[in-house]
Amino acid sequence: MRSKTRYSSACWADPTPIESAGPYSYALTMRELLCLAMARRMGQTITKDTAVEILRDLFPDRSYDPKQFGQQDYKGYTFRCERLSEILPELHPLHEAHYAETEKYRRGIPLNMHYEALKDSERAGGLLQFTARRTDTGELVGNMRIFVGRSLHTQTLFTTEDTFYVVPEHRGGFMAVRLWQFAERAGLSIGIKEARFSSKLVNKADKMAKYLKYEPVATQFVKFAD
Repeated sequence: MRSKTRYSSACWADPTPIESAGPYSYALTMRELLCLAMARRMGQTITKDTAVEILRDLFPDRSYDPKQFGQQDYKGYTFRCERLSEILPELHPLHEAHYAETEKYRRGIPLNMHYEALKDSERAGGLLQFTARRTDTGELVGNMRIFVGRSLHTQTLFTTEDTFYVVPEHRGGFMAVRLWQFAERAGLSIGIKEARFSSKLVNKADKMAKYLKYEPVATQFVKFAD
């Protein structure tokens, strides 16, 4: 068995959410949204075109505009939010390198990214992709991706880190920390109350989490079927 520790930071002040908040700015369930969509079409014959309209009502584009988070320059690097759907060819090599470095415990299960699901999540406003690029060349040298959700226990907004990786040649110093802090500020601007981060034992990212005042709150265990 392998374990990793989850970190949580819930010490942020109450921010004022922006007007164009994503999908979790409301508390309607999918059932309620479907009822509203059907009610607006009461008396109509359900045709293929009507069904498409209903699907658009249920799954509108609620993605965040990356430009609303601005950008930050730091010692030769530029941090910003970008659309995952637009930079996948650049991201995939980082995903491969990250997986090879931190996922050895998976016993040879190969990387098989479900990019369509990630793009759907981004469109729904449930995903933010942050990047670190060399300012002079634009080369992608780091990324942090977070999921945005609403707790079913408290109904408050939270973020969960999905991936955080900086290529080895660009590690050292505080670049990774500043990228993380940039992502935190973006979360604050949309009303996040709690940030969650998972640290694999192999990469010792827990030191960075503790530096940023995250607190260890759980230990996750993994077991594979024989």
